[in-house]
Amino acid sequence: MYIILVILLSATLASAQPGKCDQTPPQATILTPSENKGLFKMTIDSKGDDSNIYRPDQTYILILTTSNTTRPFRWFMITVEDPDIDKGAFEFDLRSEDVGSLKTTNRQARYSERCYNSVENTDNSDKYRVEIHWVSPKQYEGKEKVRLRAMIAENGESWYVGENLTIELKKDDQRALDSPPFDPVDPCNLCSEARYEVIFKGRWSRMSHPLHYPSRPDDNSYSHMVGASHAYKYLLWKPGDKASLGLKRLAEDANVTEIEREIIKAMSKENGTRTLIRGKRRRHPHMFEPAHSLFRVDRVHHLFSLVVAMKPSPDWFLGVYNFELCTKEGWLEDYEIPLYPWDAGTMDGVSYESPRSVTQPVDNVERVAVGSFDADSPFYQLNLNDLKAFAKLQVTRLDVYPLVGVDCEGTNEEGPQEEGEKQNAENIAEPLLLESRQYLDQKQCALGKWNEWSPCVPDSGNCGPGTQLRTRNKQRHYNVRALLFNCVEECQL
Repeated sequence: MYIILVILLSATLASAQPGKCDQTPPQATILTPSENKGLFKMTIDSKGDDSNIYRPDQTYILILTTSNTTRPFRWFMITVEDPDIDKGAFEFDLRSEDVGSLKTTNRQARYSERCYNSVENTDNSDKYRVEIHWVSPKQYEGKEKVRLRAMIAENGESWYVGENLTIELKKDDQRALDSPPFDPVDPCNLCSEARYEVIFKGRWSRMSHPLHYPSRPDDNSYSHMVGASHAYKYLLWKPGDKASLGLKRLAEDANVTEIEREIIKAMSKENGTRTLIRGKRRRHPHMFEPAHSLFRVDRVHHLFSLVVAMKPSPDWFLGVYNFELCTKEGWLEDYEIPLYPWDAGTMDGVSYESPRSVTQPVDNVERVAVGSFDADSPFYQLNLNDLKAFAKLQVTRLDVYPLVGVDCEGTNEEGPQEEGEKQNAENIAEPLLLESRQYLDQKQCALGKWNEWSPCVPDSGNCGPGTQLRTRNKQRHYNVRALLFNCVEECQL
């Protein structure tokens, strides 16, 4: 049995060779294509966009038609490819190229066994119109240019390629709807630190997202908002990477313990993380109430990332990654972005209430299958542009603290302060490695004095690196604020 399987697999791979696809129909008796003269066409439904560009992670409809009702076609093939393949058939392996994927939506088409990234007719019936769906490449992997190439055949003697049957698209250089406004920079040359507030505002509801909305909405919830301000090289999560254990537990079970532990363990003045971001969990019917948190940034830790799990769902979450706050004009003042679901890649499932099933092997973090062709999906044949945001994230700069005794020449910010202001700035800008705030109401409350530091608790064993904690209370509402520092418990010899 094993020998038969190997032979079958080898035959399949051999029949779909890497390299440029030869679309000559197998039934052709003449091996030279005929001149089309506009009789047969392939068009693309660009949904109002420029017909020469494509947006990543979108679903487009490719349409094959005849302009003469007395001239149907019998056979067809559509191939999606990198235009640079023309440079040489052996320079490319299409199995590793992200040019998107073609999807068959009816019995008129099947996936080709002759060529990669291709579909073809299933029968010899007369055809006047055929629709094939193309899901464009991912935002972070997609080719700058993609070519869609069709072949249409009336019979063995008359078949057509080329003009009117080829579409070349360029990747849209506009940012995705949920992308931060600036790319990450390294280094950040601002001569100050800043304090920010981030607000998560839920928007998921039956009115805005009716398709396959959970049957028991009383169980709907967002997890705690959790994240960190961090350095350029630190990654809390990123599309195309595997989810950490902390992200896995948050996405699957709304459990933030492990991801908070990961953030705290990475705290460092020189790299890693600086501030743990933590906002209140929101459950039905209070999911539209905002969750708030404060955090600090500096010239080392000038980005932030965060995540919020959606429940119920297999392993879906909302969030941002590598959000850059350091700009040429100074610390970003204010920005709001929409949030759409991401798939942690650890559990199978196409809908909110899909049965729990572990993904084997684990996939990379990807956008939830927007434009899915599974009718049970809440994103069935929807594009990101058509989808309403599941939440909004607002980040606002509260304060800027100029650095003391630092040469700020060449920056757009003010230089060192006068001596009388230095002491005040030093007191305000105490380097916090962790600061979180949760609102009991919208009023500011006076804070009590800091309690003493707790003993250093090693991460493992009886000594070595660990953490220590001190707290203070809001005097009116007894709401705790905490500082958490890395520490080292000396080993006893």
